[in-house]
Amino acid sequence: MIDLASTSVLAIDFQDEYRAQGAWPVAGYDAILHRARAVIQAARAAGLPVIHVQAWSAGNDAYCGLVREHTPDEFLFGVAGSPGAIIASEVAPVAGEAVIRKTFPSGFRGTDLADTLSRRGVKQILALGVWTESCLRETVLDAVYHGFRVWLVKDACGSGTETMHRAGILDLANRLYGGGVLTAENAVKCLQGSAYEAWEFSRPVEFPYELETLAALYEAL
Repeated sequence: MIDLASTSVLAIDFQDEYRAQGAWPVAGYDAILHRARAVIQAARAAGLPVIHVQAWSAGNDAYCGLVREHTPDEFLFGVAGSPGAIIASEVAPVAGEAVIRKTFPSGFRGTDLADTLSRRGVKQILALGVWTESCLRETVLDAVYHGFRVWLVKDACGSGTETMHRAGILDLANRLYGGGVLTAENAVKCLQGSAYEAWEFSRPVEFPYELETLAALYEAL
């Protein structure tokens, strides 16, 4: 299902401000970083491109102005040059890996991410990152709009709560044309050329979930 010859790992917004002591703690962030690191290391070992997306706002556009106007200073995020905006050491880029700095939630808007992927011959993306229902969602949907097949590494993504994360993954799965969902363990197996399992998109809105069914549907992916 996943053609490694045309695949890249896209690591989205793994920054220090999402740690437990940060302004925007992500639930289970340490474990998420551990799994993301395993996927990234497997991609490097396979010689596949790893591209990092980093929220990096200088506050010089209308969107950032609106955010700053309505967000207390202690809750601002992705502020250029701030300690919180640093990419977490567990998944930090190494020499030769592209870092795409973004102002908007989507890593594609106002950046050269699409060109960076295309220059590397990428047609399929293994996506991991935070927050599931915000920057991950916007970046993944824009990737689909650009014609990339996206595979979500669901347990190498996260949000403020597990419920927010699970709903976000299901929302994306409902619109993940040409892509699918898999765990970090299976992503590593795939990158190593071993047998792996993944859910593959077959039709839109396959998961019309309710609160009572959300957890079970997420686990089934």
